Amino acid sequence: MSNLTTSTLNNTSTDDDTMALATKMHWVSSVVFGSIFMVIGLTGNCLAVMVWRRKSMRSSTGTYLIAQAVADSGLLIFFFITDTIKMIWPEITTSYAYGSFFSYVGYPIFFLFVVCSIWMTVGVTVDRYIQVCWIMHAKTMCNDKKAYTGIGIITFLCFIVNLPHFMTFEPIADDMRSPDAAAFSYTDFGAGEGSMRYEFWVHCMFLVLVPWATIFILNMLIIRRVTKTNKRMEEKRSSFASEKVKRSESQITRILLTVTFTFLVLIALQCITQCFFMLKEAKGDRRIINEAFSVAKLGIVINSSINFFLYCLTGRRFRKELCYILFRNCSRSRFYMRESSTGDSNSSSVDKSKSSMTGSSKF
Repeated sequence: MSNLTTSTLNNTSTDDDTMALATKMHWVSSVVFGSIFMVIGLTGNCLAVMVWRRKSMRSSTGTYLIAQAVADSGLLIFFFITDTIKMIWPEITTSYAYGSFFSYVGYPIFFLFVVCSIWMTVGVTVDRYIQVCWIMHAKTMCNDKKAYTGIGIITFLCFIVNLPHFMTFEPIADDMRSPDAAAFSYTDFGAGEGSMRYEFWVHCMFLVLVPWATIFILNMLIIRRVTKTNKRMEEKRSSFASEKVKRSESQITRILLTVTFTFLVLIALQCITQCFFMLKEAKGDRRIINEAFSVAKLGIVINSSINFFLYCLTGRRFRKELCYILFRNCSRSRFYMRESSTGDSNSSSVDKSKSSMTGSSKF
């Protein structure tokens, strides 16, 4: 009996140490890295939208990438509100107003942006697949109108799939809890088997498995088609023209593959951890895996923060348009400053001439 008690105490101590380590990792990933990537990501996404909105860059692919940048920005903002701010200021969780916001807006909308961001990547891949592999249908299927329709359908379906998250938490009134307790908790659905089955069989599969398979298959088909096209061009064109076409097509392929495969790598940690969390049944283990899942969400945040830099690294045309925007604004600022200083000097000269004329009239 004493050995059993000692074993139980040792297990409890181990669980407490592991939980403390998981909580510390959660704080570092959420407050330190989360804040840094949020600032970088919001800045990069704004610049990306400015570039893709330019007339010279306007296309159905650019429209999808703008929608993805918007979804990524929303994800970063709501990650900060629902995760980072709780770690920086734990007392906010005791506020009934924050509890209501977290339950009905913050938590479900964060996951809505997560799903939308992922499926916008699928939309970009499908759009590029049509333009590369279905060239005869590209003009009718890849335009702004069809892109807006596709974005609307993706957003609507993501909202429908995400509806159970609006029923996962509920606020708790001040008179129904202690002053130090959180102002929100799981609903009967959120704490039950229905939510567990939804998270594993619907959310995980729709969030990861189907996008993974779709993006991977389409990328392989795109690479195959581009390779065949390059070989055909080498036979029909001069070496210079062939090399030029190859560089142009390879640039598009690099941008697409870099963005999509980076997404697959960064989302993998979140997927594995969440699935492991769903399969665990021990209460103590669930608490630890729940904190680990909070750390794994950093992969989603990073993925939403680095697309701008991937565009810059792999897209020469994107870099060119970005430099034009930045240097044009700098040139305008210098022009206005120069005009202002010139105007001041001219007005000063006029004032001096007026004063001299006034002085001479006195005599």
